[in-house]
Amino acid sequence: MKIEDASRMLISSLTALYDEREAASISSLVMEKLTGMPKNLRIIHKKDLMAAPQEELFQFYLAELVNHRPVQYVLGEAWFGTMPFYVDEAVLIPRPETEELTDWLLKDISVFESGPTVIDIGTGSGCIAVYLKKKRKDLKIRALDVSEAALLIAKKNSELLDADLEFILCDILDQSQWTKIDAADVIISNPPYIPENQKLLLEKHVKDFEPELALFVPDADPIIFYKTIGFFAKQKLKPGGMVFLEIHHDYARDIVTWFRNKGFTLELRKDFSGNNRMIKAQRI
Repeated sequence: MKIEDASRMLISSLTALYDEREAASISSLVMEKLTGMPKNLRIIHKKDLMAAPQEELFQFYLAELVNHRPVQYVLGEAWFGTMPFYVDEAVLIPRPETEELTDWLLKDISVFESGPTVIDIGTGSGCIAVYLKKKRKDLKIRALDVSEAALLIAKKNSELLDADLEFILCDILDQSQWTKIDAADVIISNPPYIPENQKLLLEKHVKDFEPELALFVPDADPIIFYKTIGFFAKQKLKPGGMVFLEIHHDYARDIVTWFRNKGFTLELRKDFSGNNRMIKAQRI
């Protein structure tokens, strides 16, 4: 099979599941992984025949993708910033909105003279923690997660990308486990924030494949993680410390109000799509 034929087949098959632009984007990711060539070289070599092992892998990828499995899990790779991370169904797929939050933190922690300590709550793939460490080698970062499987993936990514981190198995909702965590200058988290009643509204490739533990919260208390992190911050954050959180835009007002009532100053920001998506809370 020629490279151009494989690409055309991918796009044709995926347009039944995604819009044309996303189908083309997914196809490009797959073809680059298969051939090792970026788009400009694939155009030059579009008439080249794929080797038998490449064709076999192509058929496997295609079968997985048409079953709605996310391309990042199919390829075992997701990009965060300029860095490739290993991912599978044990962790969330890193998203651009989280990159925005992480870049905001990097900009604002310049007020710390050297080596601030950062706690990443719910590290998942480790994308936030590893990205921060690669950008600021003086940071002391503790990456927490309730999932042992997620921590193994985060550790794998820290090794692949040469980032020295401390990993802690911790259920942040269990206050008795907070004793194992020392005080810090900064806390960052992209916690679960989708109410259970919104599950059916999600796309199939999200609700059927990404880990429920990292996505959903009880309908009765959709901001449970924000309140818990707020209490944790009151106990563990050093004076003047900061908390950076990705949020559900539907609950932005509730979250902002809660933190302000607990004595934090608040800044709310929109993401690139114009949704209220992140906050910075600071101890007075």
